[in-house]
Amino acid sequence: MELTSLKGNIIGVISKQYQTDNFDGKKVKDLITNKVHESLKMVKLDEIYLEEHFENLSNRNKNKVILATKLHDKTIILVNFSKGLVKKDIEYFKALFKKISRYNKKIILIDNNLDLFLNLVVRIYVIDNDEIKYETLNLYDKTLNLYADLPPIVNFTYKCFDEGVRLDYYSELDELLKAIYRIKS
Repeated sequence: MELTSLKGNIIGVISKQYQTDNFDGKKVKDLITNKVHESLKMVKLDEIYLEEHFENLSNRNKNKVILATKLHDKTIILVNFSKGLVKKDIEYFKALFKKISRYNKKIILIDNNLDLFLNLVVRIYVIDNDEIKYETLNLYDKTLNLYADLPPIVNFTYKCFDEGVRLDYYSELDELLKAIYRIKS
């Protein structure tokens, strides 16, 4: 199955069959070939990393380098991109992905960290053995729990449902807290 045929401009894929890019043995300067300085700036890496060997980088910086190598592709496919990233990084890259997609680019995020998909992806696909096993537009779809851990905000909402507290489906913590406060009042 061709990933580029999936519908949507920012797509989430839950799958274990895809491997991360392996650039071991190469220096960063050999990997990023298009608009090097701009690409590094977009992924928040300093130019000092250009002389580093890929395998010596942290998982966080490896993912940033991989993204920098793909920024100018028509379709950007990132596998386990959230690995090593902190919440602040994830929020920055979500905003960056939204900007990139406005330039008629497709972004496919293959990850089991559904926090990365929250407020970002248009569709979520579960793929196994090159076959779509499940497809949804909603991160609050309980069936996703069979394939990956749901984000804490989703689990909390379901826990509230179980306790008889009716909440809407919130994707922002601030909005959820306001809703809880309104219930309490």
